[in-house]
Amino acid sequence: MDAYKVYNHVKKGHEEVLKMTEEVIQLFERTYGFCFFPPFYNSLMKLNVLLENGYGGILWPILEKLGYSYEFEIQEILATMDSLLRNNMSVIASVKWTCYYSMHSLTKLQDCYVLDTKAGTLITTPLTEWKENLKMWEYANRRGYYGFCHDAVERFLKENLEYQAVTSLIPHQFGRKHYHSYIKHEGKILDLSHNACIDEETYNKIMNPIPLNQVYGYELESEERKLGSDELGPEKCLLVRLAVAKQRRG
Repeated sequence: MDAYKVYNHVKKGHEEVLKMTEEVIQLFERTYGFCFFPPFYNSLMKLNVLLENGYGGILWPILEKLGYSYEFEIQEILATMDSLLRNNMSVIASVKWTCYYSMHSLTKLQDCYVLDTKAGTLITTPLTEWKENLKMWEYANRRGYYGFCHDAVERFLKENLEYQAVTSLIPHQFGRKHYHSYIKHEGKILDLSHNACIDEETYNKIMNPIPLNQVYGYELESEERKLGSDELGPEKCLLVRLAVAKQRRG
C-alpha cells in the first residue's frame, strides 16, 4: 500500500465522522424540527451547538450507540480551555462544560486544571502558564496552534533540537482515528495544539495514542533525506510524512 493510500485511509475517517454526525443532526431535526445553523458550520460544529443548548439528554444515547469517543471529546475540552484562556475568560466559570458528556467535573489547583472524566482523571497545565520550561512557555505564547499540531511541533523542534516529537494515531469520533503530533520531554507530553502539559503516563492511559514515529529535532534533516520519492512530498508536513512512511512499512 503506497503512502497516499495509507494517508488517505486515515483522512477519510474524518469524512465518515462528519457524515455520521450529519445523520444524527438530521434525525434530531426530523423529530424536533428544523434548526438554524450558519452555512459554514460542519456537522460536528452543529452537534456542539445542540449540546451547548441543553439537548445532550436526547443526543447522548444516540451518540453512545454509534461508538462515541471519550478521548476525542477530551481533546475538544482541552481546545476549549485554550480558547477561553487566550480570550482572557475564566475556565472554571464557563458554561461550556455542560455540553461535554465525558466530563464529571473541572477544578483548578494552583496553576493546573483537574479534569475528572469517564476515561479517568487528567491533570493539565496550560503551556501558556507553564513557566517551568521557558522555551516552551515563550513558544506557546506566540499564538494559538489549534488545528496546526504538526506544523507547530516541527517548527519548535527546528528551534530546539534536543526535544522529541511523537506523531500518533489518536482517537477521533465514532471509532475513527486521526494523525496528531506532540512533544515528549522529561516524562511530560507537551501538546501545543491543545495548550497542555500532561504527565506522559496519564496521557497515554487516557488518550490511547498509537505512536507511529518519534524523532528529535537534530534528526529531522537526516530523516527527511531517507524518505523515498514515493512518499507524500514536501506539500505535507515532514512529521506526517515520516509517520506515514513508518505506518506503510509497519
